[in-house]
Amino acid sequence: MWVDGQGDRPVVLRPGFQSRKRMCMVFFNYSGLIVVDILPQYTTMTATYYVQNVLSELKSAINEQRPKVSTSRILLLNDNAGPHKTRATTQSLRS
Repeated sequence: MWVDGQGDRPVVLRPGFQSRKRMCMVFFNYSGLIVVDILPQYTTMTATYYVQNVLSELKSAINEQRPKVSTSRILLLNDNAGPHKTRATTQSLRS
């Protein structure tokens, strides 16, 4: 690494630095944010957490914003992550 005579060496991050990362899920529509969910520290995203916490919060937020239409014509764009493809998730989305 080249450093000029007056500059300090850059700070090197410790190996455990990445363990502080947390997952954040953001749901939005054309008018702005609907729900922001941050996964609790040291937990893994599972289908149960996704259905019980995230989707239920999303449904109630959509029902508040759109009381007449509700969730009848909502399209969610999910990736192919494991919790998004399970039977429990697809059944919850259909209902």
